[in-house]
Amino acid sequence: ERLRDGVRVVLAGAPNTGKSTLFNAMAGRDAAIVSPIAGTTRDRIEAPVVRDGLAYLLIDTAGLAETTDDAIEAIGIMRSRDAMAMADIILWLDDAPPPADVAARLLWLYPRADRRNDQAPAQRLAVSAVTGEGMSALWDAVAKGAAGLLPREDRLAVNQRQRHLLIDALAALDAAAVLDDPVLAAEELRIARGALDRITGVTDVEAMLDTLFGRFCIGK
Repeated sequence: ERLRDGVRVVLAGAPNTGKSTLFNAMAGRDAAIVSPIAGTTRDRIEAPVVRDGLAYLLIDTAGLAETTDDAIEAIGIMRSRDAMAMADIILWLDDAPPPADVAARLLWLYPRADRRNDQAPAQRLAVSAVTGEGMSALWDAVAKGAAGLLPREDRLAVNQRQRHLLIDALAALDAAAVLDDPVLAAEELRIARGALDRITGVTDVEAMLDTLFGRFCIGK
């Protein structure tokens, strides 16, 4: 999915931290409305980008306000959190520390590098969407994170369905390896083979055809 749809890069943080400005700079176009008014972005905005041969899906999100009386803004905040949960890489623009549960997938940015009187903290990457300062370093950091998420050229790339079937096959083989009863072990081996057969198309042909014709427009 990452090879086909792109590595999901989510820009997140509090309102008015420069997410949409940086989003437009990374996308190379005015994909999001930029305004000094807090809460301008109400919903997720997506922009596909290809850089150095790698596909990315940039996602701008609504500001993560702590409290709000606006029902629409509350929905936007909920969708922002959902986007963060599904992100491969999170660009955190807030001055407040990021949530601990996303730290492994996060780059903490200091988006005011053009302000010469400000000093970026050591743990944050200084960038400026206005002057372009730090943008190359940002893309290098994003590419480094993406490299660990994509299969190497000498490895087989699988989709989500195939991955789940491989996990099922591995679990069944692990179970068979520790069973003393040959009948139970044989049943686990049957389950493993069934999962592999579904990957190769030996079984579930009808389901495969339904998926094929449901996702692609095929002519005569």
